[in-house]
Amino acid sequence: MMKYQEELDLAVEAARAAGTLLRDAFHREKAVLSNEGRDIKLQADRDAEAVILKKFADIPHDILAEESGEHGEPNDENLFWVVDPLDGTMNFSRGIPLCCVAIALTRGDKPVLGVIYDFMAEECFTGVVDEGAWLNGHPMQVSGVTEASHGILCSGFPINFTYDETNLHAYVARLRRFRKVRLLGTAALSLAYVACGRVDAYVEDDIMLWDIAAGVALVQAAGGYVLVEDSPTVKWARRVYGASNGSVWKP
Repeated sequence: MMKYQEELDLAVEAARAAGTLLRDAFHREKAVLSNEGRDIKLQADRDAEAVILKKFADIPHDILAEESGEHGEPNDENLFWVVDPLDGTMNFSRGIPLCCVAIALTRGDKPVLGVIYDFMAEECFTGVVDEGAWLNGHPMQVSGVTEASHGILCSGFPINFTYDETNLHAYVARLRRFRKVRLLGTAALSLAYVACGRVDAYVEDDIMLWDIAAGVALVQAAGGYVLVEDSPTVKWARRVYGASNGSVWKP
């Protein structure tokens, strides 16, 4: 049996259960809990997270969840679940079908496995580091692109991003080496697309760990290059680079 098979099966089950709830809610009126600045919180986020946490009672690792925070003591010493019940909440709120459930098992910033479920497209991306990665059960791997000038980069603007001229110039300088740039509005799905070879790189600063943990696991499991660094902004914020290989993206 593959290492962490039980945990992977449970994560898939939890992601699909949450995804079913979210898909049913997608075309209905959304209950908004808060809508401040550049962030929005929906009741659907909390409902989906509750479904996932109930499933995780069967394998009770510590948990870091976007909506309810830390359960236990998630840290670099122990395995813990990282849960984003709805990545791409703004897209979801506006009826844009680019959103997903993202679940990872990780030790600090070192991922063990990742599951990303695009419930609108019914695509389930799964991966176990050093074991392999799959899309709806079929093997997947990063693209063979080795030059940024031939590649597609996904990126985004996290909630904590400051839109001053200096930051915007630095951001554009990073992107201009690539052939095309895509902003999907979901970090998790962007990394899943790197893992399956649809795009070739992803970069974002000050993104929260729950947004990228599952995707980082997928990219590594699919043979890609990943660098995750602590961000100085807030706890659990990260600076992440993911690519088909190190020559495509070198920070």
